[in-house]
Amino acid sequence: MTAVHGGTWVHVTTLDDLWEGELLPVNVDGVDVIVLNVGGEVVAYEDRCPHVANPLSSGMFDGELLVCAAHQWKFTALDGQGVNPAVACLRRFAVQVVDEAIAVNVHDVVQEPRGMQ
Repeated sequence: MTAVHGGTWVHVTTLDDLWEGELLPVNVDGVDVIVLNVGGEVVAYEDRCPHVANPLSSGMFDGELLVCAAHQWKFTALDGQGVNPAVACLRRFAVQVVDEAIAVNVHDVVQEPRGMQ
């Protein structure tokens, strides 16, 4: 998907196009990102497992858990915290939703990743 730029916030999609339980891979300012709708809350993470940098978009998202396809590392979709292993977490970016429009700022890192890389 092509993102529309507006300052450091980049419009990536709308709530009409990202339903609850859906994941959308996008590229924002050269960074591969996954945008998820988790029970009505929109979050964005780097599309990269902190273990060996496998794209998380190639894994599974069941609406609550995000599972990496490479080694089955599991993360809570709402906050990016590791479930297995619990010490891991995902790089999370700031998201804003205004009038149904979803924008991501990859220059505003809300949470740094932890893993074994």
